[in-house]
Amino acid sequence: MITLAIVDAMDAAVTSNAIGSGALFYVKAVVKNASGSTVANKLVTFTTASTVATLAQAAALTDANGVAKVQISPVSVTAATAGNLVASATVDTVAISSDLDYQTSAANVSLTNLKVVTSPISALQSSAVTVEGRVNGVLAGSSVVAVNFSASCGSFSPASASTSSAGIASTTYQSAVTCSGPVTLTAQATGATAVTTTISVAVAQPANVVFSSATVPLMVTSAASGGLKQSTLKFQVLDGSGAGMSGQSVSISLANSTISAGVTFSGGTTAPQVVPTDGSGYASVTVSSGGLPTPVVVTAALVGFTPVVQASSSGVAITSGRATQNAASLSATKLSIEGFNVDGVQTTLTIRVADRQGNPVPAGAPVNFVTGHGSVVGTCTLDSASQCNVTYTSQGLRPTNGRVAILAYMDGEESFIDQNGDNIWQPGEPFYDVGTLYRDDNENGVYDAATEQIYPGGLTGTSSCASAVYAYPSVVNSCDGTWSSSIRVRQQIIISLATTEANVILTTPRTLTGFTVRVTDLNGNAMPTGTTVSAAVVTSGANCTVSSTSPNVVRNSANGGDHVVNLNGATDCSTVRVAVTVTPPSSVATVVSF
Repeated sequence: MITLAIVDAMDAAVTSNAIGSGALFYVKAVVKNASGSTVANKLVTFTTASTVATLAQAAALTDANGVAKVQISPVSVTAATAGNLVASATVDTVAISSDLDYQTSAANVSLTNLKVVTSPISALQSSAVTVEGRVNGVLAGSSVVAVNFSASCGSFSPASASTSSAGIASTTYQSAVTCSGPVTLTAQATGATAVTTTISVAVAQPANVVFSSATVPLMVTSAASGGLKQSTLKFQVLDGSGAGMSGQSVSISLANSTISAGVTFSGGTTAPQVVPTDGSGYASVTVSSGGLPTPVVVTAALVGFTPVVQASSSGVAITSGRATQNAASLSATKLSIEGFNVDGVQTTLTIRVADRQGNPVPAGAPVNFVTGHGSVVGTCTLDSASQCNVTYTSQGLRPTNGRVAILAYMDGEESFIDQNGDNIWQPGEPFYDVGTLYRDDNENGVYDAATEQIYPGGLTGTSSCASAVYAYPSVVNSCDGTWSSSIRVRQQIIISLATTEANVILTTPRTLTGFTVRVTDLNGNAMPTGTTVSAAVVTSGANCTVSSTSPNVVRNSANGGDHVVNLNGATDCSTVRVAVTVTPPSSVATVVSF
Protein backbone atom coordinates (compact mmCIF):
# COMPACT_ATOMS: atom_id res chain seq x y z
CA MET A 1 0.00 0.00 0.00
CA ILE A 2 1.03 3.67 -0.45
CA THR A 3 0.25 6.35 2.11
CA LEU A 4 0.38 9.98 0.81
CA ALA A 5 0.70 13.28 2.67
CA ILE A 6 1.67 16.93 2.02
CA VAL A 7 4.56 18.02 4.28
CA ASP A 8 6.52 21.26 4.71
CA ALA A 9 10.29 21.76 4.67
CA MET A 10 10.46 20.48 8.27
CA ASP A 11 8.64 17.27 7.26
CA ALA A 12 5.63 18.38 9.29
CA ALA A 13 2.30 17.31 7.82
CA VAL A 14 0.14 20.06 6.30
CA THR A 15 -3.22 19.03 7.54
CA SER A 16 -5.11 21.24 5.08
CA ASN A 17 -3.23 19.79 2.09
CA ALA A 18 -2.71 23.41 0.96
CA ILE A 19 0.41 24.54 -0.91
CA GLY A 20 1.43 28.09 -1.79
CA SER A 21 4.32 30.18 -3.10
CA GLY A 22 7.08 31.56 -0.93
CA ALA A 23 7.60 28.28 1.01
CA LEU A 24 8.68 24.72 0.24
CA PHE A 25 6.14 21.87 0.11
CA TYR A 26 6.63 18.17 -0.64
CA VAL A 27 4.51 15.12 -1.49
CA LYS A 28 5.51 12.32 0.89
CA ALA A 29 4.77 8.69 -0.04
CA VAL A 30 5.28 5.76 2.33
CA VAL A 31 5.35 2.34 0.59
CA LYS A 32 4.54 -0.91 2.49
CA ASN A 33 4.17 -4.50 1.37
CA ALA A 34 1.24 -6.82 2.05
CA SER A 35 2.53 -7.70 5.50
CA GLY A 36 2.70 -4.00 6.48
CA SER A 37 6.48 -3.64 6.32
CA THR A 38 8.02 -0.61 4.62
CA VAL A 39 9.81 -1.27 1.33
CA ALA A 40 13.17 0.36 0.60
CA ASN A 41 14.62 1.24 -2.85
CA LYS A 42 11.26 1.03 -4.52
CA LEU A 43 10.49 3.29 -7.54
CA VAL A 44 7.50 5.55 -7.00
CA THR A 45 6.03 7.69 -9.84
CA PHE A 46 4.05 10.85 -9.20
CA THR A 47 1.57 12.59 -11.55
CA THR A 48 -0.66 15.65 -11.25
CA ALA A 49 -2.36 18.16 -13.50
CA SER A 50 0.33 20.41 -15.04
CA THR A 51 -2.10 23.35 -15.04
CA VAL A 52 -2.36 23.23 -11.25
CA ALA A 53 1.08 22.35 -9.87
CA THR A 54 4.54 21.27 -10.96
CA LEU A 55 6.62 18.45 -9.49
CA ALA A 56 10.37 18.84 -9.10
CA GLN A 57 10.72 15.27 -10.38
CA ALA A 58 8.31 12.69 -11.75
CA ALA A 59 9.69 9.72 -9.79
CA ALA A 60 11.77 8.92 -6.72
CA LEU A 61 13.15 5.85 -4.86
CA THR A 62 12.03 5.05 -1.34
CA ASP A 63 14.66 5.38 1.39
CA ALA A 64 15.42 2.86 4.16
CA ASN A 65 12.15 3.83 5.81
CA GLY A 66 10.12 3.25 2.66
CA VAL A 67 9.69 7.01 2.10
CA ALA A 68 9.81 8.77 -1.34
CA LYS A 69 9.47 12.52 -1.40
CA VAL A 70 9.25 15.13 -4.23
CA GLN A 71 8.80 18.90 -4.13
CA ILE A 72 5.47 20.31 -5.35
CA SER A 73 4.86 23.98 -6.28
CA PRO A 74 1.81 25.88 -7.53
CA VAL A 75 1.89 26.79 -11.24
CA SER A 76 0.57 30.28 -10.44
CA VAL A 77 1.56 32.32 -7.46
CA THR A 78 -1.65 34.30 -7.73
CA ALA A 79 -4.32 31.71 -8.47
CA ALA A 80 -6.18 29.56 -5.92
CA THR A 81 -7.34 26.17 -7.24
CA ALA A 82 -7.28 22.45 -6.41
CA GLY A 83 -5.87 19.30 -7.93
CA ASN A 84 -5.36 15.56 -7.50
CA LEU A 85 -2.00 13.77 -7.21
CA VAL A 86 -1.42 10.05 -7.87
CA ALA A 87 1.55 7.98 -6.66
CA SER A 88 2.16 4.50 -8.16
CA ALA A 89 4.58 1.65 -7.52
CA THR A 90 4.92 -2.12 -8.00
CA VAL A 91 5.54 -4.24 -4.89
CA ASP A 92 6.07 -7.98 -5.17
CA THR A 93 4.80 -7.86 -8.77
CA VAL A 94 1.60 -6.20 -7.60
CA ALA A 95 0.78 -2.69 -8.92
CA ILE A 96 -0.36 -0.39 -6.19
CA SER A 97 -1.33 3.30 -6.17
CA SER A 98 -2.81 6.01 -4.03
CA ASP A 99 -4.10 9.51 -4.67
CA LEU A 100 -4.33 12.76 -2.74
CA ASP A 101 -6.43 15.87 -3.23
CA TYR A 102 -4.65 19.18 -2.57
CA GLN A 103 -5.27 22.88 -2.86
CA THR A 104 -3.15 25.86 -4.01
CA SER A 105 -3.42 29.23 -2.30
CA ALA A 106 -2.80 32.68 -3.80
CA ALA A 107 0.32 34.46 -2.59
CA ASN A 108 0.79 38.19 -2.05
CA VAL A 109 2.80 39.34 -5.13
CA SER A 110 4.47 42.73 -5.34
CA LEU A 111 7.01 44.53 -7.55
CA THR A 112 9.68 46.80 -6.10
CA ASN A 113 12.78 48.74 -7.10
CA LEU A 114 12.18 49.30 -10.87
CA LYS A 115 15.61 50.49 -12.07
CA VAL A 116 17.05 52.02 -15.27
CA VAL A 117 20.73 51.20 -15.67
CA THR A 118 21.59 54.15 -18.01
CA SER A 119 19.92 57.56 -18.05
CA PRO A 120 19.82 59.87 -19.91
CA ILE A 121 20.03 58.29 -23.38
CA SER A 122 19.59 59.63 -26.92
CA ALA A 123 16.72 58.71 -29.21
CA LEU A 124 17.30 55.27 -30.75
CA GLN A 125 19.61 54.26 -27.88
CA SER A 126 18.76 51.59 -25.28
CA SER A 127 19.16 50.88 -21.59
CA ALA A 128 18.88 47.79 -19.39
CA VAL A 129 15.93 47.76 -16.94
CA THR A 130 15.39 45.53 -13.87
CA VAL A 131 12.63 45.06 -11.31
CA GLU A 132 12.31 42.95 -8.15
CA GLY A 133 9.49 40.41 -7.85
CA ARG A 134 8.38 39.54 -4.33
CA VAL A 135 6.10 36.80 -2.99
CA ASN A 136 4.63 37.37 0.44
CA GLY A 137 7.19 40.14 0.92
CA VAL A 138 10.20 37.95 0.10
CA LEU A 139 12.21 38.07 -3.14
CA ALA A 140 10.78 35.44 -5.47
CA GLY A 141 13.22 32.56 -5.70
CA SER A 142 11.69 29.24 -6.61
CA SER A 143 8.40 31.04 -7.14
CA VAL A 144 8.41 32.63 -10.60
CA VAL A 145 6.72 35.99 -11.16
CA ALA A 146 5.92 36.98 -14.79
CA VAL A 147 6.40 40.72 -15.36
CA ASN A 148 5.10 42.78 -18.30
CA PHE A 149 6.91 46.00 -19.34
CA SER A 150 5.58 49.01 -21.26
CA ALA A 151 6.73 52.56 -22.09
CA SER A 152 5.04 55.85 -22.96
CA CYS A 153 7.41 56.05 -25.95
CA GLY A 154 9.63 53.31 -27.35
CA SER A 155 9.51 49.61 -26.60
CA PHE A 156 10.96 46.76 -24.52
CA SER A 157 12.73 43.62 -25.67
CA PRO A 158 11.50 41.31 -24.33
CA ALA A 159 8.18 42.88 -23.41
CA SER A 160 7.59 40.13 -20.81
CA ALA A 161 10.17 38.53 -18.53
CA SER A 162 10.07 36.13 -15.55
CA THR A 163 11.99 36.56 -12.33
CA SER A 164 15.27 34.70 -11.95
CA SER A 165 16.33 32.57 -8.99
CA ALA A 166 17.40 35.84 -7.38
CA GLY A 167 13.90 37.27 -7.81
CA ILE A 168 14.94 39.79 -10.51
CA ALA A 169 13.20 40.30 -13.89
CA SER A 170 15.44 41.89 -16.57
CA THR A 171 14.73 43.48 -19.96
CA THR A 172 16.02 46.22 -22.33
CA TYR A 173 14.29 49.51 -23.14
CA GLN A 174 14.70 50.80 -26.74
CA SER A 175 13.82 54.43 -27.43
CA ALA A 176 12.23 55.42 -30.75
CA VAL A 177 13.15 58.28 -33.08
CA THR A 178 10.08 60.19 -31.87
CA CYS A 179 11.02 59.95 -28.17
CA SER A 180 12.27 63.00 -26.29
CA GLY A 181 12.27 64.26 -22.69
CA PRO A 182 11.09 62.09 -19.77
CA VAL A 183 9.67 58.71 -20.82
CA THR A 184 7.58 56.71 -18.31
CA LEU A 185 8.48 53.03 -17.92
CA THR A 186 5.96 50.66 -16.28
CA ALA A 187 6.29 47.13 -14.85
CA GLN A 188 3.16 45.04 -14.13
CA ALA A 189 2.44 41.57 -12.77
CA THR A 190 -0.81 39.74 -12.08
CA GLY A 191 -2.02 40.44 -8.59
CA ALA A 192 0.55 43.18 -8.01
CA THR A 193 0.37 46.96 -8.12
CA ALA A 194 2.17 48.42 -11.14
CA VAL A 195 5.42 50.28 -10.51
CA THR A 196 6.84 53.10 -12.67
CA THR A 197 10.02 55.07 -13.21
CA THR A 198 11.25 57.55 -15.83
CA ILE A 199 14.17 57.68 -18.25
CA SER A 200 15.37 60.87 -19.91
CA VAL A 201 15.66 60.68 -23.73
CA ALA A 202 17.40 63.36 -25.81
CA VAL A 203 15.60 64.29 -29.07
CA ALA A 204 16.83 62.56 -32.28
CA GLN A 205 18.97 64.58 -34.69
CA PRO A 206 18.81 64.38 -38.51
CA ALA A 207 21.86 62.69 -39.97
CA ASN A 208 21.33 62.92 -43.72
CA VAL A 209 19.21 64.20 -46.61
CA VAL A 210 18.85 62.07 -49.76
CA PHE A 211 17.22 62.62 -53.15
CA SER A 212 14.52 59.99 -53.41
CA SER A 213 12.66 60.20 -56.72
CA ALA A 214 11.13 62.26 -59.52
CA THR A 215 7.72 61.39 -60.93
CA VAL A 216 8.89 62.47 -64.42
CA PRO A 217 12.68 62.17 -64.78
CA LEU A 218 12.59 63.42 -68.39
CA MET A 219 10.31 66.38 -69.04
CA VAL A 220 9.87 68.40 -72.24
CA THR A 221 10.10 72.14 -72.76
CA SER A 222 7.06 74.31 -72.20
CA ALA A 223 6.83 74.89 -75.97
CA ALA A 224 6.66 71.19 -76.85
CA SER A 225 3.43 70.03 -78.45
CA GLY A 226 3.29 66.87 -76.32
CA GLY A 227 4.92 65.23 -73.35
CA LEU A 228 4.93 65.95 -69.59
CA LYS A 229 6.07 69.37 -68.40
CA GLN A 230 5.90 68.98 -64.61
CA SER A 231 7.65 66.65 -62.19
CA THR A 232 7.39 66.17 -58.42
CA LEU A 233 10.74 65.67 -56.71
CA LYS A 234 11.01 64.01 -53.28
CA PHE A 235 13.81 64.32 -50.73
CA GLN A 236 13.97 62.33 -47.48
CA VAL A 237 15.45 63.37 -44.12
CA LEU A 238 17.02 60.41 -42.28
CA ASP A 239 18.14 59.86 -38.69
CA GLY A 240 21.24 57.97 -37.64
CA SER A 241 19.52 54.62 -38.14
CA GLY A 242 18.36 55.44 -41.67
CA ALA A 243 14.72 55.98 -40.66
CA GLY A 244 12.72 58.91 -42.05
CA MET A 245 12.17 61.87 -39.72
CA SER A 246 8.89 63.78 -39.74
CA GLY A 247 8.40 67.45 -38.96
CA GLN A 248 11.79 68.63 -40.25
CA SER A 249 12.02 71.91 -42.19
CA VAL A 250 13.75 71.58 -45.56
CA SER A 251 14.73 74.48 -47.84
CA ILE A 252 14.48 73.44 -51.51
CA SER A 253 16.08 75.65 -54.19
CA LEU A 254 16.73 75.67 -57.94
CA ALA A 255 20.27 75.95 -59.34
CA ASN A 256 21.01 79.19 -61.24
CA SER A 257 21.60 77.26 -64.49
CA THR A 258 18.20 75.60 -64.06
CA ILE A 259 16.50 78.95 -63.45
CA SER A 260 18.23 80.39 -66.54
CA ALA A 261 16.54 77.69 -68.64
CA GLY A 262 13.13 78.89 -67.43
CA VAL A 263 12.44 76.19 -64.83
CA THR A 264 10.20 77.28 -61.95
CA PHE A 265 8.49 75.80 -58.95
CA SER A 266 4.77 75.18 -59.22
CA GLY A 267 3.11 78.59 -59.23
CA GLY A 268 5.81 80.22 -61.34
CA THR A 269 8.23 81.22 -58.57
CA THR A 270 11.97 80.54 -58.46
CA ALA A 271 12.36 81.50 -54.77
CA PRO A 272 13.51 78.70 -52.41
CA GLN A 273 10.65 76.73 -50.88
CA VAL A 274 10.63 75.71 -47.20
CA VAL A 275 8.78 72.40 -46.91
CA PRO A 276 8.13 70.26 -43.77
CA THR A 277 8.74 66.52 -43.98
CA ASP A 278 5.76 64.18 -43.74
CA GLY A 279 5.33 61.18 -41.44
CA SER A 280 7.88 59.18 -43.46
CA GLY A 281 10.43 61.98 -43.61
CA TYR A 282 9.71 63.11 -47.20
CA ALA A 283 9.70 66.71 -48.42
CA SER A 284 8.18 67.16 -51.89
CA VAL A 285 8.21 69.98 -54.42
CA THR A 286 6.87 70.30 -58.00
CA VAL A 287 8.89 71.92 -60.79
CA SER A 288 7.68 73.11 -64.20
CA SER A 289 9.77 73.15 -67.38
CA GLY A 290 10.79 76.33 -69.18
CA GLY A 291 11.52 77.08 -72.79
CA LEU A 292 15.01 75.55 -72.93
CA PRO A 293 16.37 72.00 -72.61
CA THR A 294 18.50 71.66 -69.46
CA PRO A 295 19.54 69.36 -66.62
CA VAL A 296 17.30 70.06 -63.64
CA VAL A 297 19.33 70.61 -60.47
CA VAL A 298 17.25 70.98 -57.30
CA THR A 299 18.94 71.11 -53.88
CA ALA A 300 17.32 70.33 -50.51
CA ALA A 301 19.01 71.52 -47.28
CA LEU A 302 17.98 71.14 -43.64
CA VAL A 303 17.01 74.48 -42.11
CA GLY A 304 19.12 75.65 -39.17
CA PHE A 305 21.92 73.07 -39.29
CA THR A 306 25.65 73.82 -39.35
CA PRO A 307 27.50 72.38 -41.16
CA VAL A 308 24.96 72.25 -43.98
CA VAL A 309 23.17 68.93 -44.49
CA GLN A 310 21.90 68.80 -48.08
CA ALA A 311 21.41 66.74 -51.26
CA SER A 312 20.81 67.54 -54.95
CA SER A 313 18.61 65.83 -57.51
CA SER A 314 20.15 63.61 -60.15
CA GLY A 315 18.91 62.11 -63.41
CA VAL A 316 16.25 64.80 -63.96
CA ALA A 317 16.31 66.77 -67.21
CA ILE A 318 14.25 68.70 -69.74
CA THR A 319 14.49 68.00 -73.46
CA SER A 320 13.15 69.98 -76.40
CA GLY A 321 10.58 67.25 -76.97
CA ARG A 322 10.50 67.80 -80.75
CA ALA A 323 11.91 65.48 -83.36
CA THR A 324 14.62 67.02 -85.51
CA GLN A 325 15.28 66.19 -89.15
CA ASN A 326 18.96 65.30 -88.74
CA ALA A 327 18.24 62.70 -86.04
CA ALA A 328 15.55 60.74 -87.93
CA SER A 329 16.16 57.42 -89.68
CA LEU A 330 14.03 54.76 -91.35
CA SER A 331 15.06 51.12 -91.75
CA ALA A 332 13.52 47.82 -92.82
CA THR A 333 14.14 44.26 -91.73
CA LYS A 334 13.99 43.28 -95.43
CA LEU A 335 14.74 45.85 -98.12
CA SER A 336 13.80 43.32 -100.79
CA ILE A 337 10.87 40.93 -100.50
CA GLU A 338 9.62 38.22 -102.87
CA GLY A 339 6.50 40.24 -103.61
CA PHE A 340 6.54 41.07 -107.33
CA ASN A 341 4.27 38.13 -108.10
CA VAL A 342 3.28 37.04 -104.58
CA ASP A 343 0.70 38.71 -102.30
CA GLY A 344 1.05 38.92 -98.55
CA VAL A 345 4.85 39.05 -98.32
CA GLN A 346 5.81 41.45 -95.53
CA THR A 347 8.66 43.51 -94.16
CA THR A 348 8.84 45.53 -90.94
CA LEU A 349 9.74 49.24 -91.04
CA THR A 350 11.23 51.02 -88.01
CA ILE A 351 11.32 54.80 -87.62
CA ARG A 352 13.77 56.21 -85.07
CA VAL A 353 13.84 59.88 -84.04
CA ALA A 354 15.44 62.12 -81.42
CA ASP A 355 15.40 65.79 -80.51
CA ARG A 356 18.20 68.25 -81.30
CA GLN A 357 20.17 67.14 -78.21
CA GLY A 358 19.91 63.48 -79.18
CA ASN A 359 17.36 62.81 -76.43
CA PRO A 360 14.20 60.71 -76.92
CA VAL A 361 11.05 62.36 -78.16
CA PRO A 362 8.14 61.89 -75.70
CA ALA A 363 6.47 58.52 -76.00
CA GLY A 364 3.12 58.56 -77.76
CA ALA A 365 4.07 61.00 -80.53
CA PRO A 366 2.49 59.77 -83.82
CA VAL A 367 4.35 58.97 -87.05
CA ASN A 368 2.55 58.63 -90.40
CA PHE A 369 3.47 56.22 -93.22
CA VAL A 370 2.35 56.38 -96.88
CA THR A 371 3.21 54.43 -100.04
CA GLY A 372 2.18 54.37 -103.67
CA HIS A 373 1.92 50.57 -104.02
CA GLY A 374 0.97 47.73 -101.72
CA SER A 375 -0.20 48.32 -98.14
CA VAL A 376 1.55 49.92 -95.17
CA VAL A 377 0.12 50.42 -91.68
CA GLY A 378 -0.71 54.11 -91.65
CA THR A 379 0.64 55.20 -88.28
CA CYS A 380 2.51 54.15 -85.16
CA THR A 381 3.28 55.93 -81.89
CA LEU A 382 6.77 56.32 -80.47
CA ASP A 383 7.72 54.19 -77.48
CA SER A 384 10.03 55.19 -74.61
CA ALA A 385 13.03 54.44 -76.85
CA SER A 386 11.75 57.03 -79.37
CA GLN A 387 10.99 54.48 -82.07
CA CYS A 388 8.06 52.49 -83.48
CA ASN A 389 7.30 49.86 -86.12
CA VAL A 390 4.82 49.27 -88.94
CA THR A 391 4.37 46.47 -91.48
CA TYR A 392 4.43 46.76 -95.26
CA THR A 393 2.61 44.04 -97.28
CA SER A 394 2.84 43.24 -100.99
CA GLN A 395 -0.54 43.42 -102.76
CA GLY A 396 -2.45 45.17 -105.51
CA LEU A 397 -0.90 46.76 -108.61
CA ARG A 398 2.90 46.51 -108.69
CA PRO A 399 5.20 49.18 -110.16
CA THR A 400 6.73 48.00 -113.43
CA ASN A 401 10.27 48.38 -112.06
CA GLY A 402 9.39 46.58 -108.80
CA ARG A 403 10.55 49.51 -106.60
CA VAL A 404 8.18 50.92 -103.96
CA ALA A 405 8.76 54.24 -102.16
CA ILE A 406 7.56 54.36 -98.54
CA LEU A 407 7.50 57.72 -96.76
CA ALA A 408 7.42 58.29 -92.98
CA TYR A 409 6.82 61.74 -91.48
CA MET A 410 5.90 63.50 -88.23
CA ASP A 411 5.82 66.99 -86.75
CA GLY A 412 9.21 68.34 -85.67
CA GLU A 413 11.77 71.08 -86.17
CA GLU A 414 14.75 71.87 -88.36
CA SER A 415 18.21 71.12 -87.00
CA PHE A 416 20.68 73.94 -86.29
CA ILE A 417 24.14 74.49 -84.81
CA ASP A 418 23.88 76.31 -81.48
CA GLN A 419 27.09 78.36 -81.64
CA ASN A 420 26.53 80.36 -78.42
CA GLY A 421 25.10 77.50 -76.33
CA ASP A 422 21.84 79.21 -75.37
CA ASN A 423 19.71 76.42 -76.89
CA ILE A 424 17.92 79.00 -79.08
CA TRP A 425 18.49 79.56 -82.77
CA GLN A 426 19.88 83.02 -83.43
CA PRO A 427 20.18 84.66 -86.88
CA GLY A 428 23.53 83.79 -88.35
CA GLU A 429 23.70 80.33 -86.79
CA PRO A 430 23.84 77.53 -89.40
CA PHE A 431 20.62 75.57 -89.85
CA TYR A 432 19.30 72.84 -92.12
CA ASP A 433 16.40 74.14 -94.17
CA VAL A 434 13.74 71.73 -95.47
CA GLY A 435 10.76 72.44 -97.68
CA THR A 436 7.41 71.00 -98.65
CA LEU A 437 7.32 67.23 -98.32
CA TYR A 438 6.54 64.91 -101.22
CA ARG A 439 6.99 61.19 -101.92
CA ASP A 440 9.66 60.65 -104.56
CA ASP A 441 8.17 57.56 -106.24
CA ASN A 442 10.52 57.60 -109.26
CA GLU A 443 13.64 58.35 -107.15
CA ASN A 444 14.86 61.15 -109.41
CA GLY A 445 15.14 63.70 -106.58
CA VAL A 446 12.68 66.10 -108.23
CA TYR A 447 9.01 66.60 -107.47
CA ASP A 448 6.92 65.56 -110.50
CA ALA A 449 3.53 67.14 -110.03
CA ALA A 450 1.83 64.89 -112.58
CA THR A 451 2.71 61.62 -110.87
CA GLU A 452 3.87 62.35 -107.28
CA GLN A 453 1.99 63.52 -104.22
CA ILE A 454 2.90 66.29 -101.77
CA TYR A 455 2.16 66.30 -98.02
CA PRO A 456 1.92 69.97 -96.96
CA GLY A 457 2.51 70.98 -93.36
CA GLY A 458 4.83 73.00 -91.18
CA LEU A 459 6.53 76.28 -92.10
CA THR A 460 7.62 76.39 -95.75
CA GLY A 461 8.30 79.14 -98.26
CA THR A 462 9.55 79.97 -101.74
CA SER A 463 13.33 79.92 -101.21
CA SER A 464 15.65 77.35 -102.77
CA CYS A 465 16.38 74.21 -100.76
CA ALA A 466 19.90 72.94 -100.24
CA SER A 467 20.75 69.79 -102.15
CA ALA A 468 21.49 67.52 -99.21
CA VAL A 469 20.15 64.34 -97.69
CA TYR A 470 18.60 66.19 -94.75
CA ALA A 471 16.30 68.12 -97.11
CA TYR A 472 15.15 65.05 -99.06
CA PRO A 473 12.50 64.84 -100.27
CA SER A 474 11.66 68.56 -100.54
CA VAL A 475 9.87 70.35 -103.37
CA VAL A 476 12.20 72.70 -105.19
CA ASN A 477 12.00 76.34 -103.99
CA SER A 478 9.73 75.51 -101.05
CA CYS A 479 12.13 76.36 -98.20
CA ASP A 480 11.66 79.55 -96.15
CA GLY A 481 15.29 80.61 -95.69
CA THR A 482 15.12 80.69 -91.89
CA TRP A 483 15.13 78.19 -89.07
CA SER A 484 11.68 76.69 -88.54
CA SER A 485 10.34 75.19 -85.33
CA SER A 486 7.51 73.47 -87.19
CA ILE A 487 8.26 71.19 -90.14
CA ARG A 488 7.52 67.71 -91.41
CA VAL A 489 10.40 65.55 -90.21
CA ARG A 490 10.65 62.97 -93.00
CA GLN A 491 12.45 59.87 -94.17
CA GLN A 492 11.90 57.82 -97.35
CA ILE A 493 12.94 54.24 -98.02
CA ILE A 494 12.78 52.04 -101.15
CA ILE A 495 11.54 48.47 -100.91
CA SER A 496 12.15 46.10 -103.82
CA LEU A 497 9.31 43.77 -104.81
CA ALA A 498 11.57 41.06 -106.20
CA THR A 499 10.82 38.33 -108.69
CA THR A 500 11.35 34.71 -107.73
CA GLU A 501 13.56 34.09 -110.78
CA ALA A 502 17.07 35.52 -110.71
CA ASN A 503 19.26 37.11 -113.36
CA VAL A 504 22.95 36.08 -113.07
CA ILE A 505 25.51 37.94 -115.24
CA LEU A 506 29.26 37.37 -115.50
CA THR A 507 30.95 40.73 -114.73
CA THR A 508 34.69 39.86 -114.70
CA PRO A 509 36.84 37.65 -116.96
CA ARG A 510 37.18 34.14 -115.66
CA THR A 511 40.59 33.04 -114.30
CA LEU A 512 41.99 29.90 -112.71
CA THR A 513 41.14 31.39 -109.27
CA GLY A 514 37.61 32.53 -109.96
CA PHE A 515 35.21 35.09 -111.38
CA THR A 516 32.50 37.58 -110.34
CA VAL A 517 28.80 37.49 -111.12
CA ARG A 518 26.11 40.10 -110.53
CA VAL A 519 22.88 38.71 -109.10
CA THR A 520 19.60 40.62 -109.50
CA ASP A 521 15.96 39.83 -109.99
CA LEU A 522 14.42 40.12 -113.46
CA ASN A 523 13.87 43.88 -112.95
CA GLY A 524 17.47 44.56 -112.02
CA ASN A 525 16.71 44.90 -108.30
CA ALA A 526 18.04 42.85 -105.42
CA MET A 527 16.84 39.32 -104.99
CA PRO A 528 14.74 38.88 -101.79
CA THR A 529 16.62 39.41 -98.54
CA GLY A 530 17.78 36.00 -97.33
CA THR A 531 18.42 34.61 -100.85
CA THR A 532 21.47 32.30 -100.94
CA VAL A 533 24.11 32.13 -103.71
CA SER A 534 26.22 29.01 -104.24
CA ALA A 535 28.39 27.55 -107.02
CA ALA A 536 29.74 24.13 -108.01
CA VAL A 537 31.86 22.62 -110.81
CA VAL A 538 29.55 20.42 -112.93
CA THR A 539 32.16 18.99 -115.39
CA SER A 540 32.75 15.29 -114.71
CA GLY A 541 36.29 14.29 -113.69
CA ALA A 542 37.44 17.86 -113.21
CA ASN A 543 40.26 18.71 -110.83
CA CYS A 544 38.91 22.24 -110.45
CA THR A 545 36.60 22.85 -107.48
CA VAL A 546 34.76 25.83 -105.99
CA SER A 547 36.40 26.82 -102.72
CA SER A 548 33.82 29.46 -101.70
CA THR A 549 31.20 31.96 -102.82
CA SER A 550 31.45 35.41 -101.24
CA PRO A 551 29.08 36.59 -100.05
CA ASN A 552 26.92 33.48 -100.05
CA VAL A 553 23.77 35.45 -99.05
CA VAL A 554 22.52 38.54 -100.88
CA ARG A 555 22.91 41.78 -98.97
CA ASN A 556 19.89 43.40 -97.32
CA SER A 557 19.41 46.00 -100.04
CA ALA A 558 16.91 47.04 -102.67
CA ASN A 559 19.69 46.88 -105.28
CA GLY A 560 21.43 43.87 -106.80
CA GLY A 561 24.96 42.94 -105.77
CA ASP A 562 28.14 41.19 -106.87
CA HIS A 563 29.26 37.74 -105.70
CA VAL A 564 32.75 36.26 -106.14
CA VAL A 565 33.07 32.57 -107.03
CA ASN A 566 36.50 31.42 -105.80
CA LEU A 567 38.15 28.41 -107.57
CA ASN A 568 41.02 26.25 -106.36
CA GLY A 569 43.38 27.25 -109.22
CA ALA A 570 43.64 23.86 -110.94
CA THR A 571 44.78 23.99 -114.60
CA ASP A 572 41.36 22.95 -115.89
CA CYS A 573 39.60 25.80 -114.03
CA SER A 574 39.67 27.79 -117.29
CA THR A 575 37.60 25.20 -119.18
CA VAL A 576 35.27 23.47 -116.74
CA ARG A 577 31.60 24.43 -116.41
CA VAL A 578 30.56 26.10 -113.16
CA ALA A 579 26.89 26.27 -112.12
CA VAL A 580 25.77 29.25 -110.01
CA THR A 581 22.60 28.56 -108.00
CA VAL A 582 20.46 31.38 -106.61
CA THR A 583 17.79 30.27 -104.09
CA PRO A 584 15.23 32.79 -102.75
CA PRO A 585 13.18 32.20 -99.55
CA SER A 586 10.54 30.35 -101.59
CA SER A 587 13.24 27.79 -102.52
CA VAL A 588 12.49 28.09 -106.28
CA ALA A 589 16.11 28.13 -107.42
CA THR A 590 17.62 29.69 -110.54
CA VAL A 591 20.71 27.83 -111.91
CA VAL A 592 23.03 29.46 -114.47
CA SER A 593 26.12 27.67 -115.84
CA PHE A 594 29.32 29.31 -117.10
